[in-house]
Amino acid sequence: MKKACFFLASTDKGINVETQLETIAEFLISKNIGLVYGGGKLGLMGKISQTFLKNNGYVEGYTCDIFHKKGYTPENLNKLEVVTTFSERKQLLMDNSDFFIIFPGGLGTLDELLDILNLASLGISDKQIFILNIEGYWTPILEWLETAISKGYVSRDPNNFYVCNNIEELIESIDKNVEV
Repeated sequence: MKKACFFLASTDKGINVETQLETIAEFLISKNIGLVYGGGKLGLMGKISQTFLKNNGYVEGYTCDIFHKKGYTPENLNKLEVVTTFSERKQLLMDNSDFFIIFPGGLGTLDELLDILNLASLGISDKQIFILNIEGYWTPILEWLETAISKGYVSRDPNNFYVCNNIEELIESIDKNVEV
């Protein structure tokens, strides 16, 4: 089974993507693609995991001890691993995924996106990266990346990522580019 890693905010502020999460989850489940995510039960993280679980999808969660102790971790995941640091968590997310889906998010999501783009630009990872750029949310970061590439600050263009402006484009891009 292939596994998609979702990087997204724990809460939804400003851009309503809850219905898009249900749509993409149902599509991935229909393709027998499992979910790897940050292991939370609140906000968008909780929404994506619960949508997978209620539709008999497979869910792996990787979370930090600090969140687990506060009760932010669901108990009904297929697999849950609790680690001490954010770095360990991020490494597990990257290691246990076949491709990445980036929704709008905050600093944690940006940190994860930059890590996987860096690995791609260095030729260390060829895992596909699908960026959901609803309402141009990621456009400033993508423009910065283009500038950094053109100026030579990024060693090579990470050619394994796809920018999608809506959920339909995202589904089409995954369907076209991910072998199941």
